[in-house]
Amino acid sequence: MDGNYGGTLNLRLSVADTVIFLDFPRILCLSRVIKRRFMYAGQSRPDMASDCPERLNWEFLKYIWSYPITRRPGILEKLSQVRPNQQVIILRKPIEVREFLQKISQY
Repeated sequence: MDGNYGGTLNLRLSVADTVIFLDFPRILCLSRVIKRRFMYAGQSRPDMASDCPERLNWEFLKYIWSYPITRRPGILEKLSQVRPNQQVIILRKPIEVREFLQKISQY
C-alpha cells in the first residue's frame, strides 16, 4: 500500500498480507521534498499525473515536520495489531530499503 491516507488505513490493513512502512527521519523527508521541488519546479514529476506540477507550501512542510508526533504513533499502534498471518516490515534508513530491495530481487 502506498500513501498517507489515514482515513482508509484500517481498510487497507485488513486486506494486506505484507506492510512495508518507510519510517524515515523527518529531516530526511523534509530535505527530499525540498530537493524534489527544485528538481521539478513548475512541472510534473515522472511518477505523477501530467497535470500535477510539483508544489511546496507551508502546510505541507508543517505536516512533514509534525508527522512523527501527530501521525506516526497511531500508525505504529495499528501495525502492532495486525493479524499473525500479516507481515510488517519497518525500514528506517535508505540503506535498509536498498538491502531489502536487493534481497527480494533474488527471488
